Amino acid sequence: MARLALLLSVLALAVAGCGGGDSPSSGATTTTPAEESLPGPVAEKHEAIVDAAHALDYDELETLLDPKTFTYSFGEGGDPIGYWRRLEERGETPILGDYLPAVLAMPWAKQGPLYVWPSAHARKPSQWTEEDRKALEQLYTEEEIRRFEEAGSYLGWRAGIRKDGTWLFFVAGD
Repeated sequence: MARLALLLSVLALAVAGCGGGDSPSSGATTTTPAEESLPGPVAEKHEAIVDAAHALDYDELETLLDPKTFTYSFGEGGDPIGYWRRLEERGETPILGDYLPAVLAMPWAKQGPLYVWPSAHARKPSQWTEEDRKALEQLYTEEEIRRFEEAGSYLGWRAGIRKDGTWLFFVAGD
């Protein structure tokens, strides 16, 4: 229930897309087979984020993003770490301990210069593969997944890392 509440609170703040010039909606979408590896800078940033999330190390996580260009909310700006901490202090599901590592453990896809997690974010629900759906079921209820389908888009937590290793977003909603 806390996951749904967090998702709904972020959706309520929705005022725009991912922002910036590297919007996931720009560029071609390619779903990437599990055997294909991430480019070096993307893989390194991905691993560093996952390590910091598992260690619950907000300070380390903060070094991995640029708060001036990082999208974490569609209603706030400037302090992603402070925002995530406030959500947790209000009793929301922990970003670091729960959502961030779970999302980054899902299959990924390439969208133009971006690598995105989960791969379901890269396509319409009617195009989701069985792998996409199984990954989403690890984090969301059937009801939440059905809401994404009804909305015509995956609106849950998603992460994006540019091909140069720049972490651009970890956000939910649209």
